[in-house]
Amino acid sequence: MTRTLILGAGFGGLTVATELRRLLGSEHEIVLVDRRPDFLMGLRKLWALVGLGSLEEGSRSRGTLNQPGLRFLEEEILAIDPAGRAGQTGSGWIAADHLVVALGAEPRPDLVPGLAEHAHNVWDQAAVPGLTDALSQLEEGRLAIVIAGVPYTCPPAPYECAMLLDDHLRELGLRERIQLVVTTIQPLLMPNAGAAGSEWLGQQLDARQIEHFTGRKVERVEGDRVIYGDGELAFDLLIGVPPHRPPPVVAQSGLTGEGVWVTVDPATLRTSHDHVYAIGDVTMIKLANGLALPKAGVMAELEGRIVAAAIAAEIRGEDPPAAFDGQGFCFMEMGKTSATLIEGDFFAAPEPRIQLRDVSEAHAQEKHSFEAERLERWFGAG
Repeated sequence: MTRTLILGAGFGGLTVATELRRLLGSEHEIVLVDRRPDFLMGLRKLWALVGLGSLEEGSRSRGTLNQPGLRFLEEEILAIDPAGRAGQTGSGWIAADHLVVALGAEPRPDLVPGLAEHAHNVWDQAAVPGLTDALSQLEEGRLAIVIAGVPYTCPPAPYECAMLLDDHLRELGLRERIQLVVTTIQPLLMPNAGAAGSEWLGQQLDARQIEHFTGRKVERVEGDRVIYGDGELAFDLLIGVPPHRPPPVVAQSGLTGEGVWVTVDPATLRTSHDHVYAIGDVTMIKLANGLALPKAGVMAELEGRIVAAAIAAEIRGEDPPAAFDGQGFCFMEMGKTSATLIEGDFFAAPEPRIQLRDVSEAHAQEKHSFEAERLERWFGAG
């Protein structure tokens, strides 16, 4: 019996595991490893913050994945041996015929002086209750959302956060007393959406009286103010978007070479080691314009489908699947009851081709369906 070892059980790892189980049945052994017992989509954190649902409603136990041919291990990955296609946990080494690294990227507020001490990190599930409490006590002043480093996961999320908060504060009758402002280190609001997409987003923020500034590099955070290279911003409540980096075990494995991220073949997601793949946020795929493929769950899912199909085809002696084409989408919430659909052909040259669909209640409902459909696909009904 052949074995596939999958390190990380987020969007990408879950997709590879469940697709391989569907394609190969119980005759192929799949071992899925993650240190966290439960899965939660990032979108749930923002929903919980503004009262659109709880974290618990979107949480699923990874233990329910266990079935003939698929085994979930709640373990910390201590080391990766790509040459041997193996991973080490506290229980020892696990070797496999195929290895998939899907360990994602971690928020690193420690890389920006003062950010961890003075900002709330909504990218961290454990920090959501504290931010919710702080928000409930804010009755006036300035609420700042500061993108303090790149890359970070889900590029539209800080702007979704601002627009959800705009709706939330209006419902509470506090919006006229609370100023909302977003700043980003990047030259455009959303570089992957291009100049036109960023301009459109700016207009949406303007219509909601949400101030926004680009090219603001955070040097440090001190008490109640953010210090930039060219000025400062006082705040009463700060949400910080920290830079993200791969887990240290990935760099220690040698998979990143002299860089920070794992380099893969964009078409196949293969690394430089035979039968070793990497997918999702742990990778860096450069686009024709020099930018990186967005770090988003749906991209990890799409990559996971390609990798699962490739492994299954190899085991069955079939032709490999079609190449990953770099096409993806996401629903960007424009408030509590509306969203737009962003569609991207990211491998297009010389620039990615991005389309922003109409803002509608239907797209907001589709985003909720997006979560529900995947939770059922991966974990079953209930």
